[in-house]
Amino acid sequence: MIKTLSKIIIKAAIIIVGILGIIFTTFSTSFMSRGSVFLFFTVQSNIAMILMAIVFLINDILIAFKKNGFINQPLLSLKYISTVAVTITFIVFFTMLIPSLPLSYVLSFNNFSLHLIVPVLAIIDFFLFDTEIDLTLLKSLFGVSMPIYYIFFVYIGVHYGFDYDGKGLKFPYFFMDYESNGWFFEKGTMGVIMWVLILSIGMIGLCLLFYLFMRIRKKHVKGEQYD
Repeated sequence: MIKTLSKIIIKAAIIIVGILGIIFTTFSTSFMSRGSVFLFFTVQSNIAMILMAIVFLINDILIAFKKNGFINQPLLSLKYISTVAVTITFIVFFTMLIPSLPLSYVLSFNNFSLHLIVPVLAIIDFFLFDTEIDLTLLKSLFGVSMPIYYIFFVYIGVHYGFDYDGKGLKFPYFFMDYESNGWFFEKGTMGVIMWVLILSIGMIGLCLLFYLFMRIRKKHVKGEQYD
């Protein structure tokens, strides 16, 4: 019962903090605001995580009331992909984007909710309660699904005139701006393709860490069952 209650509390926190973070961001006047908010990977990954938290929360509530749950491997895989996505949001923001942003945004609820609280809670929830997932080495690489989708989303958006700041900004993140950076090194700086290659290696490494940590977690859970 304590485990089920913990599941419910963590997922409810993800949902509440995530929704409030998106609302606050939408109506702010800083980074990722107004109508462009839903074009950013941060918000899209948080929405994916919120939706998965809702699905799994419903399942946990059913189990709490002695009903049959409905979680299966495809849903666990989708939750894994969403968890990796918000983890990437956390890592990229605090390692690459934070130096270019004003302190007022860095210290705001908008930032902490979407870039820190939801990702950390999602990671905790996944490794504590989703050990039933069949996460093989190959399947772990599906964690890059959402970043791959987002690359296509951004460059299709360039064609259709997506505006990320209400002032004609074509690219949501500096490392995706081929007009300023070029594709390789032709403009005297690291181009988009080089950034994509480096980030891809990092994201694959992250997926492998998820796989490794889940294997360790599964062994721990199995050990508890035999104690």
